[in-house]
Amino acid sequence: MAHPSNKITRNDVAEHAGVSPSTVSYVVNNGPRPVSAETRAKVLQAIEALGYRPNAVARNLRRQRTSTVGLILPDTSNTYFAEVAKGIESVAYDNDYTVVFCHSGYQLERELSYVDHLYSEQVAGIIIIPATSSLESLERLLQYHIPTVSLDRYIEGVDVPSIVAKNFEGGYLAGQHLISLGHTRIGCIARPVDLSHAQDRINGCLTALQEAGLPHKKSWIARGGYTMENGRKAMETLLGLEDPPTAVFCYNDMMAIGALKAAREMGFRVPEDISVVGFDDIVEASFTSPALTTINQAKFDMGQQGMKLLLSLINEQPMEALEIVSPLDVELVIRESTGVAPHRHK
Repeated sequence: MAHPSNKITRNDVAEHAGVSPSTVSYVVNNGPRPVSAETRAKVLQAIEALGYRPNAVARNLRRQRTSTVGLILPDTSNTYFAEVAKGIESVAYDNDYTVVFCHSGYQLERELSYVDHLYSEQVAGIIIIPATSSLESLERLLQYHIPTVSLDRYIEGVDVPSIVAKNFEGGYLAGQHLISLGHTRIGCIARPVDLSHAQDRINGCLTALQEAGLPHKKSWIARGGYTMENGRKAMETLLGLEDPPTAVFCYNDMMAIGALKAAREMGFRVPEDISVVGFDDIVEASFTSPALTTINQAKFDMGQQGMKLLLSLINEQPMEALEIVSPLDVELVIRESTGVAPHRHK
């Protein structure tokens, strides 16, 4: 039976875990001496079992975490994430917080390393856009008892408040728009990952096609990474088919810009021969040639809301009072990259 949390000592945790008191200190303070993963797990389990960290340690640490929050992003070169970061920083600045930026490069190992580093720096809280669908980073943050908010995607299995766009609705709007232009052969450029937002966007588009009674072939879905080059290669695959689609919905604007380049290089006119829709409405979308039709999501607003939510957690607002998943509206922005289906011209 656990002792009352205000009477638990470091020695109690050490005895429960079967380690020395100094080892408990190393785990709690993330150093200075390294601790094996197995030993760390034992200590963290003992801390949870005895209720030591939440009361005796975490609150004391939080008193020192007064001015810095961590932001872990998967791709600092994508202006979508830059817009989200600007929203975070604006609220942080107004509340006298400094934001430390960390770039995971879509690598779980780097993400976990930054989680540990930010913990050792005793940040007040962390905002994370997860690199993968793995629970590991969020579970570690919960073990560390660091106030945490997830943005852009929701990871099932952990109770971390998340702010996401209405991704399914965005994909559905894209599909409906292309259908309204007379397209019956509509393809998708998707990411080969099981992240919630990536699946929701494509599923939204496919649902619109299904409701309209339109056929959809597996060959009309090309999968790639998340960059312009991935989009270019995926579009080459689609346009190289014997029966290529006349319109393509892309997972994000970066891939859509690459898709536009591939169409141009292969001699297809946009939108006369092929229509293209992106997702995100990054700043580059209005400067492509032709300008990109896309789904706008409130990137700056997402960042602002994420930071406000993190401040609520830092100020110890009960989790029960928070909405675990907060969806933000999206809208279709029609520009020059979509037009009536080719058969309409005949």
